[in-house]
Amino acid sequence: MKKFFIFDFDGTLVNTLDDSVIAYNESLKIHGKYGESVDKDCVDFDNFIENMAKDKEVLKTYREIYDKCNKIHTLPYPGINSMLERLDKSDSEVAICSNRIQNLLDDLTGKFFSTINFKYVIGQKMDGCRKPNPCLINGILNNETYKKDEIVYIGDRMVDIETAKNVGIDVAVVTWGQGNNKAYHDKYPIKIIRKSEEILSL
Repeated sequence: MKKFFIFDFDGTLVNTLDDSVIAYNESLKIHGKYGESVDKDCVDFDNFIENMAKDKEVLKTYREIYDKCNKIHTLPYPGINSMLERLDKSDSEVAICSNRIQNLLDDLTGKFFSTINFKYVIGQKMDGCRKPNPCLINGILNNETYKKDEIVYIGDRMVDIETAKNVGIDVAVVTWGQGNNKAYHDKYPIKIIRKSEEILSL
């Protein structure tokens, strides 16, 4: 039985993609690149991030727009809050480990999950350490006494699977986020999660 649940954030707990795509398309328009706009309903997240990083000017504008927008489409996925509340009230402990910049992660966690007692909320620091490098999760586990078979990392993408492999812990993959069939058919995850309440079965 798992006792320590570490969650990815974007695509696992919260849908942040829609507002990201809107901000990106706005930045493309500003730079006259109308033909490169992205359809949020069929975007491949990995390609989306890769293409965004190629143009530094577009990326800079995107960040300015995204930081200032009200993010009305950014919301927890269905059933996430009740699932976290049940875990929080059990003998289990919960944490977040994400590639999102720390201050933005803190803001969104406080906005959506203020009643959840996350033991850790760990995001990307200025030193650039990010998944799949195991440094972020190892930073958590170095302060814990859990056995590795008592821990599970829950994410939505191949980067989360690779992170868990690099740490040497189990991973479960959710299907409602930004993942793809490669992640859903990988042999490493102990469970593919299709509804949030299924996480409780771990």
